[in-house]
Amino acid sequence: KDAADDAILLPTDTAQVEFLQSLGWQVDAAPVETLDMRLPDTWDEEWTAYGKMQAEQGLPFTDFAGATVRRITYSVTNYPHIPDGVQANLYLAGEQLIGGDIIFTGQGGFQTDLRFPAES
Repeated sequence: KDAADDAILLPTDTAQVEFLQSLGWQVDAAPVETLDMRLPDTWDEEWTAYGKMQAEQGLPFTDFAGATVRRITYSVTNYPHIPDGVQANLYLAGEQLIGGDIIFTGQGGFQTDLRFPAES
């Protein structure tokens, strides 16, 4: 069985939203932003750390160095204790999910993997 068998395919906005919901996230149905971007040919320290986080989630982000990918950003509405400003990013190569993160851009901002946080 090869890695392609494990590929998560998210061909539509609906599929992307349902994927995020399956992880426990509630998101607005329409993306905030869709951006096509070319990944670097070689990973600097920041991208290497990001790739490691993706590998820990079982996503093949680092296999796509130099590729043009699409980043789709959704507004998260149910992050514990942070009502506004949290977003979910999904990175797609074609229809395949290759990476994703949850990001908060406000004060005390953070970037983390797609796992829904445990309530503390």
